[in-house]
Amino acid sequence: MWSLPATVASSVVILFAIGFAAVGGEGYDGSDLRIVGGFPASQQATVHQVSIRVKSNDLKAFGSGHICGGSLINNRTVLTAAHCLVDSSNRKRSADYFRVVGGSLNRTVTSGNTILDVSQVVIHQRYNPANFDNDVGLLILSSIVSANHATLRPINMAATKPNPGVLCQTSGWGTLTYGEPIKTSVLMAVNVTVQPTEICNGTSSYNGFIKNGMFCAGDVQGYRDACQGDSGGPLVCNGQLAGIVSNGKDCGLAAYPGIYADVAYYRGWILTNGAGQRTMRGTALALTMVGLVYGFVQRLMM
Repeated sequence: MWSLPATVASSVVILFAIGFAAVGGEGYDGSDLRIVGGFPASQQATVHQVSIRVKSNDLKAFGSGHICGGSLINNRTVLTAAHCLVDSSNRKRSADYFRVVGGSLNRTVTSGNTILDVSQVVIHQRYNPANFDNDVGLLILSSIVSANHATLRPINMAATKPNPGVLCQTSGWGTLTYGEPIKTSVLMAVNVTVQPTEICNGTSSYNGFIKNGMFCAGDVQGYRDACQGDSGGPLVCNGQLAGIVSNGKDCGLAAYPGIYADVAYYRGWILTNGAGQRTMRGTALALTMVGLVYGFVQRLMM
């Protein structure tokens, strides 16, 4: 699957096979990533947080469709992990498979929550499910989130990768104990510290697994981490979105901090493929085509 020592690879492969790789699978129950060692999240600190759901499941029982987290980065774009947006064969899901819900700390109540349909799914063109390289994706919303929304607002993206030692916060609605299928109804958060990549890539940790576009954050002694049900969710450092919950070995395991996609590294791709930029490119293309047709007609009339 990827290059890891045999003593590490077996448990990592098993984790990904039953967890991450199943995120988009048929009948997926949402048991992907969750918060370990955390506390109830603050509304003020998590106004960007959304729940990404399987629409058909959520229509049957509100809240039951939750599979991943995401972050609102403009009034029509949600940033999440690519592995949240594919099926069991790693094919991109259709837009109508998903719905996005945000605005309340409680994912199971309609009061306070805003429900948003999805018009387009965008996955990084070089996403590799075997090693979670380029694990970045976008959901383009069918409608705009009001700028006056009290509890759902975009977050600014970081322009640089956070330095080792910086204290950050991640949040999600996942399970509270590794391996348990029951997800929390109320948004939980946990503070984690960015770790040096050379430490996480050491032989006693991920042994070179972390590549460009990734970084690790957590407690080297374990206990504090993101895990099942939290995939795609935010890592906020100094008030800016710095990471996307991507993968890791178990959850809260000593010597294995969580691995995050580096938002700053992918910032250009995100800005190019977000709702506003895609609309402008489409408009520019349409105007170009109109100009070409007009010129052709003019030449015919001469």
